[in-house]
Amino acid sequence: MGDTILGNRYQIIRKIGDGGMAFVYEAKDKLLNRTVAVKVLRPEFVDDEDFLKKFKREAEAVASLSHPNIVNVYDVGEDGKVHYIVMEYIDGQNLKDIIKNEGTLDEYTALDITKQIAMALSAAHRKGIVHRDIKPHNILISNEGRIVKVADFGIAKAVSNSTMTNVGNIIGSVHYFSPEQAKGQSVNATADLYALGIVLYEMIIGRVPFRGDSPISIALQHINDDVEFTSEEKVSIPQSVRTLIKKLTEKSSEARYQSAEELIDDIDYIEKNIDLDFIKEYDNFATKHIDIEKIEQSADIEDEDEKLIEDAPKVISKPKKENIKKKKNKVQKEDSPKVKKRLKIVAIVLGIILLVQVFFVSKFVISMLSGSSTEKQVVSLPDFSNQDLDTVKKQLEELGLYITIKRDYSDTVEVDHVISQSPFSGTEVSKGDTITIVLSQGQKQSEVPSIVGLTLTEAEQILGQNNMKLGNIKREYNSSYEEGIVIKQNPTSGSGVSSVDVVVSKGPEPVKEETNTIPDTPTVDEEITNGGSTNGGSTNGGSTNGGSTNGGSTNEGSTNGGSTNGGSTNGGSTNEGSTNEGSTEENPVVNDGLLSPRE
Repeated sequence: MGDTILGNRYQIIRKIGDGGMAFVYEAKDKLLNRTVAVKVLRPEFVDDEDFLKKFKREAEAVASLSHPNIVNVYDVGEDGKVHYIVMEYIDGQNLKDIIKNEGTLDEYTALDITKQIAMALSAAHRKGIVHRDIKPHNILISNEGRIVKVADFGIAKAVSNSTMTNVGNIIGSVHYFSPEQAKGQSVNATADLYALGIVLYEMIIGRVPFRGDSPISIALQHINDDVEFTSEEKVSIPQSVRTLIKKLTEKSSEARYQSAEELIDDIDYIEKNIDLDFIKEYDNFATKHIDIEKIEQSADIEDEDEKLIEDAPKVISKPKKENIKKKKNKVQKEDSPKVKKRLKIVAIVLGIILLVQVFFVSKFVISMLSGSSTEKQVVSLPDFSNQDLDTVKKQLEELGLYITIKRDYSDTVEVDHVISQSPFSGTEVSKGDTITIVLSQGQKQSEVPSIVGLTLTEAEQILGQNNMKLGNIKREYNSSYEEGIVIKQNPTSGSGVSSVDVVVSKGPEPVKEETNTIPDTPTVDEEITNGGSTNGGSTNGGSTNGGSTNGGSTNEGSTNGGSTNGGSTNGGSTNEGSTNEGSTEENPVVNDGLLSPRE
């Protein structure tokens, strides 16, 4: 295998992975002397021209992404029928293998991995690139520093048409599909966030939420069923983490996080406050109601039980005579009606006291565990308008209040400053209540996405998603891109842009073939034009420029100012530029288009 070199540059060392669409190899870049990962397409894809074009286009678009949490794409190429992508080599494991080996991950580790994935998605989404296939298999984690790297950005879009019919391949992704993907609808950035929610669930629980015997049954669960937690999982997993997963996996894309940045903000807050949220749920302390009638009935039942016991056949051997009297006297005292009545009253009172004690102790324990008391502390809510997030968090922590963050655009409020709050300022709230804060995202402006490598239709769709449109369209020849593909854009980045100008490829420039053309023989009409001469060869008594015939020429058709002159034969030869006595006069002088003798 070490003898295989792709593109006269990448020396294959060993196979390190095998996916549904490609084999992955460790290789050495001989030009730059570095280790790289080379993904080679499976043979079943190499004859699909449409797929190959789209695959190459998507890979080139992703190569423009540069982020510490995204696997860098260095090169895209082909060597004969071998099509490959050269990527950054990560010395580590994919997340799926880590989950298999470790079973589950603790909340802190799972949230940290989720945040790093969200950072990668944020960078891609700002460029208009949706991953479409977020799953643990595509999440690589380095051995050094547990740095998360997301692989195969945009590749799923190229693969979708060719691989969705391959049941063996769809199995790997259907567990993480968003409902809109399962329905075959178009997707946006929120589909990636849905898949990320499923990945977070799997990291914490150790399995995916939806399982089935076929891809269709699993897809239907994504469409119809909510992600649920068992009673044991509710006890062991913090409420804030469960709420995060629930919001990520909402069936409606509008109800999910609308951006990766929103998710990152919530993870930051949970990581700082997860210990406060970690309250286990208990079900064994329900309030008990004391029913006196039932207590009395219970006492009566006990009496009847005693009577039944007394009436039972005697199976105990007779006592010795010397003890009979003592026993008899004792029984008479205990069996007297007064003693029985007193014992009954005492038992009832003691039972009531015991139950009352249990009731109040239970109530006290529940109160302590839930953090509430009959005397709840009440505080007046300040006005957080136009304050920055850190300031608001600090104030709420001092007041013993929790925060839920939402975001919206604003033309007047600075980014990450408060637009509004709920409840309003001045409202009295209890410690432990949750306050909703709406932060400004600034004016609604979209970053210019990268549309190089896309068709005009695709480019227009991506721009539309970012509230932009195509501007001026120019076309020029380009040998690197096929006809109809965007090869340049202006501007390439920035925000607050309404239109983007593009240059579209006309394909390779046609090769102009150089041909030597032989002029057609002039017609009679052409001969009489311009004094009977033509460019490059006039006839004068049958002679041509540079050489005339002797004795075989005619004087017909030769004109001099419209009249025949010197066009007759003289001794069998023509005069004025023709040969005399069979000799040839070279280089006749042209005068007004006629051949005339040298002077």
